Order: sequence, then C-alpha cells, then structure tokens
Amino acid sequence: MTRTNAKANVKRARANVRRRAAVAKKPPRKIASKAGRKPARKGVGRKVAAARPRGPWTTLVQPIEQPEGTNEVAESASSDPPLPRERPTARCALVAAAWTLATTGEIRARLKEGGSLAVVVVVPTSAWVASVKSMFEKRFGRGWEIFSIDDTTAKSPREQAAQNICAANELMKGHAVVGIAAQRDALPPALTTAADITIRIEPLRGSVIRRAIRLFTGLPVGQVEDDIAAGGDFLDLLAAFRSGSTPTDILLRLRRATARSVDEGQRLPALESAVEYGAAREWGLALARDIADYRAGRLDWREVDRGAVLHSEPGLGKTLFAQILARACGLPLIATSVADLFASSPGYLDSVIKASRAVFDRAAASAPCILFLDEIDALPNRATMSPRGADWWTPVITDFLLRLDNAVANQRAGIVVIGATNNIAGVDGAMLRPGRLERSIEILRPDHAGVINILRHHLERDLATAELTDVGHLLHGGTGAEIMMVVRQARRLARHDRRTLEVADLLRAVVPIEEIAPDLLFRISAHEAAHAVGTLVLGCGSLLRSTVTPRGGRTTVAQDLGVASTRATVESEAVMLLCGRAAERLILGDVSLGSGGTGASDLALATKMVAALHASSGLGETLTYLSSHEDALETLRFDVGLRMRVEREMIAVQERADELVRRHRAAILAVAEQLRARRQLTGTEIRQILDEMPPKS
Repeated sequence: MTRTNAKANVKRARANVRRRAAVAKKPPRKIASKAGRKPARKGVGRKVAAARPRGPWTTLVQPIEQPEGTNEVAESASSDPPLPRERPTARCALVAAAWTLATTGEIRARLKEGGSLAVVVVVPTSAWVASVKSMFEKRFGRGWEIFSIDDTTAKSPREQAAQNICAANELMKGHAVVGIAAQRDALPPALTTAADITIRIEPLRGSVIRRAIRLFTGLPVGQVEDDIAAGGDFLDLLAAFRSGSTPTDILLRLRRATARSVDEGQRLPALESAVEYGAAREWGLALARDIADYRAGRLDWREVDRGAVLHSEPGLGKTLFAQILARACGLPLIATSVADLFASSPGYLDSVIKASRAVFDRAAASAPCILFLDEIDALPNRATMSPRGADWWTPVITDFLLRLDNAVANQRAGIVVIGATNNIAGVDGAMLRPGRLERSIEILRPDHAGVINILRHHLERDLATAELTDVGHLLHGGTGAEIMMVVRQARRLARHDRRTLEVADLLRAVVPIEEIAPDLLFRISAHEAAHAVGTLVLGCGSLLRSTVTPRGGRTTVAQDLGVASTRATVESEAVMLLCGRAAERLILGDVSLGSGGTGASDLALATKMVAALHASSGLGETLTYLSSHEDALETLRFDVGLRMRVEREMIAVQERADELVRRHRAAILAVAEQLRARRQLTGTEIRQILDEMPPKS
C-alpha cells in the first residue's frame, strides 16, 4: 500500500467518526401525526407475532405504542416494561404438558433428527388426536408422514388396506412416519409392527394438570390431586382454562366440572350397611379395599378385580348398586347401556360402533373409574343368533369385545367394568370368559333385614324410631322397586289425610283394605291358605307371608338354596302349586279361572316344571335331552309323546294335592278365616295355626 493511500484511508475514518458523533448529538426528529394518531416506530404499532410461523399454536402479542421523544437507542436503555411474554393457548398447554411427561429428552432429540423412523403415539381418547397432530407438526417439522385416526376418520376395510400399503411404502423409502390414535390397533399394521418408538400419553393426572396451568398462566401452582380430571375428556378440560384466569380459578372449575358418576346431592346408602345386596356387597367391599390399596401404592392394578356381571330379576337395584359401589370406592362412574348406543347415534352400523368406542374412550380418560354396562344381554348371543342378524351384529359384538379386552385385560387401564342383565343365559359366552366379565354375581330378593334397610333408606328421616318388623315381614322377598312404591303410596295416604306418616300407612300400602265381595274374598283366602299350608307340609322353602287383595292373592316363599333340586323336590313344588286349585274344588265345589290362563298361573308353572323333568333334566321316563328348561312348554306343544307323559304325571300330582288338602282341611280353613279377616298373615303365624291343628288321619 502506498503512503498516499494510507493517508486517504485515515482521513476517511476520521470523517466517519465525526459524522457519527454529530448524529448522536442531534435531537430526535419529530414526525407529524395523521388524524390525531401518534407516530409509530418501525416494527411497533402493529401486531407482532413470535418468530415461529403463524398457525393455530401462535398467540399474537398486542401492539405497544412508542412514547414521544424517544428513539431506538434511548428505548434500549429505558426502564419501560418489556413486551409481555407470549403464553400458550389452553389446548397447547395441555398437550405440551402431557407430551413432556410422556417423553424423554432422548426421544425428543431423535424425533427432531427425523430420518428413517417409525413412531406410534397412543393418546387417551380420540379428542386428543387433532391437537397432538398439530403439536407434532409444529415441533418436528412437516417432513413426517402422519397417519392420524380418530372417530371422524373411520375407514372401510379397503381404505384401511390402502393406508397400510401407503405406510409400508413410506417406510421402505426411508421416510419418517408417525401414527396418532387412541387405540394402537387402529393404526396401519405395517407401522405398529415396525415401530421404533412408542409414546403413550396417559390420562391427565395431577402433575400434568399442574404443569399445564403453569404454562397457561405463568404463575406458580401448588399441589394438584391426581383425580382432579377424572371423568373429563380433553374438550371438557379445555373449558376450565379461560383467558385471564388464575390457577385457583382453573382448579376450582375443574373440581366443579369434572364429570362424577354419582350426583353428590343424591342420597345413597352406605355400601357397608347395604345388607340387601348379599354377595354383591361382599365383593364391593373387597373391591373398595383394593382400590384404596392401589391408590396408596400398596397394590398393582393387575391385582385388582376388574370385571364382573350382576344378574337378577328386574327391580332388585343393579344400577343403584353400581352407584353405591362407585361412591364407596371414590371413583367416577361411567354408566351406559346398549340402548344408549343406539339412542346417541343414527343407528347405522358404523355410528353404533363409534358410540361404543366413545364410551370406552371416556372411561379411559376418566381412569381410574367404574364403567357400568347395563342390559348387556341386548347384544345378541352369537351362538343363538339367526344368520340374517349375524351380518349386522357380528362387527358390533366383535368390536365391543375388543374394547372390553383393552379395558379389562390392560394392566394399566385403571377401569373396572361391571355388566348388568336380567337374563344371564342370554349373554354371549365370550363376554363372560376369564379375562373379561369373569365374575358372575346374582342379586337375590332381600331378606327381612334387607327389607328393613331398604325401608329406612326410602323413609329418610320419617319413622326413624318406629318399629318396622311387621312391615318387614309383609314385604319379605319384595324387590327394592316394590318397597319404594309402598313407601310412596304410604306417603300419599298420609298426605291426603293431612297428617304425618305413620306405620299404619305402610301397612295399608302393603295390604290395602278394599271392599271385596264376600264369596270372592273367601275363595281367594282358601286358595292362598292351601298354598301356604302345602308349602309348610311339603317343605318347599321358607314361607314368608300370604296376602289377599281385590286383584287376587299371593303367597311368598323363599327358596332354600342349600337343597339340591331332584325329581322329588320338583314334584313337591308342583303339588304345592296345585293345592290352591284343589282347595277351591274340595272346599267350594268348583275351580275358578284364576288357577290357570296365563303363563304365570299355578297350572302353567306346574306344567312347565313337570315338562322340564322329561324334556330337559333326564329325570323322566326317557334320557333324551329335547329342549332347555325355558323352552319346555314350547317343546310340549309339538311332541305328542312328551305331552302324554306329562299329562299322566300332572294327574298324579293333582291327586297328591287333593290328598294333602283333605288331610289338612281344618288348618286350611283356619288360615283362610284369618286371611279373610286380616288380609295378610306372616309365615310364622301360619305355622302356629298348622301346629295347633293336627292332620286328619
């Protein structure tokens, strides 16, 4: 470099320094405003987004006006507050919190690198799929081939096959592929079998909710209970995260809005005192202890009894028991029925399957919880289903059983599934096998103690110190629905008389004193007296009571479960059923239509018992099995030989009933007189009358 050039360079440098110094001393230039607006600095006075691309995960920062008399240099050193920090949306906060706790730093680093990876992401329910997909695209770029499956993307078998081929082709090309779904088996098999990484986002626990609230509000959050989100799905939780809310506001909304199975305002008896439920109560108490141990960390979920089916005749409180059990266990109850699956959907095949999946998804999101499936016999038994119905029902049943497997057999699911039915014989056998609803529990009619307990529950605070023994004896063997109806009728009687409830109202509700024609009253009394005496003489169970009403009589007998059913015991029951008919003929001279006519009549029941001996039990003249016990009467109509055998035996049974009435005529008449006068007698009272009157030799 020459000496001349060096001098020129130094001269230019000094000139630049002087120019910069002059600019620094110069006062800031004022810019005239237009229409009363303040001047805006470049980059200020408009909405400024974060550096990341605009999308559903971007929150815009509100504009900040530049104070007059400042410039960029002065602003950098100013004490004015900085731009407010961007906060994620509620959707982003929930997904981000759950994602962070479901993955490790190593997994997140591998996902950012991409390359040839096969990844499966299993989310709690279908409602999570779209949000997790958006988060994945934003964090890891759009270079991934994403397969997302939710309730709105159900595909036909042909479409599923094409999707599987597409997934296989992408993997063969070395591309990164990820599948997102609530059920792993909903994703292409080519992806699930080749998965390098499986990420399972569990239902939200307290730690996830706490982190999400911290991200959403930017404020510290205390300890959060694990079951605060129990019963709520993804969209339910989003409603609690509202703009401007504090952590306390959000937690309060979650506690109020979390779907609980049992209405806290509903009166429910304690499981410990619900003696009317017998074996179901014992199982429930054991389950409640296991749930408590599981929550305390003393028991793994795989050790908890996770599947059972309750069966009984109608009106014995299966649904109420599920509510009582859920409260005893401190778990939310998700209750549905097969009818609900149709009522909540258009009824087409795909919509019914989607409704079924939604129920199990909701249970998964609410875990730990109790899933109560009522009327499970409404799903046809495939062993007896007609070929015409099989084409429609088979996909529904198969998918239902698959979801049941995922709920019950999964050792981490946290779901107790309880089915209920009035017809256990109609339930598909596959549903009752081990690993599904493997425990079968029958709910029987309540005994005396159970009746008193149910009465006390429905009476609430009324008659708290009253003696209800007599009422309990009269209702012994009644269903919970019948007892509730008696209490309601008793309240009505007291209300119409403008007074408080009395025990006499309960007695009137059980045995209403109504006008009955004298001849009809004595006929009904003699008929029921013969049933009662026959029960005691033949030993056909425990006699509870006999009642007389204008609509007919009723003799209630509790079966002795400790006695095996043989030909002799069945014939004795048939004789007892025909004693009423025999008393009418031998005491009154003729038989009324009341002993026959309907399928529940004395004659129909006795015929069915005898027919089943020959057609079902192999205890008749032949060994061949012809039909089930339930179908014995139908078989009888078309089998002439069977009908002749049953007729001969029915005549012999009637002769035995006639002989019993002749020998115990005095006792039957004495019981009939008491029934005519009082309209009801307990089994103990009838036993005393029989003991005082020996049979005729």
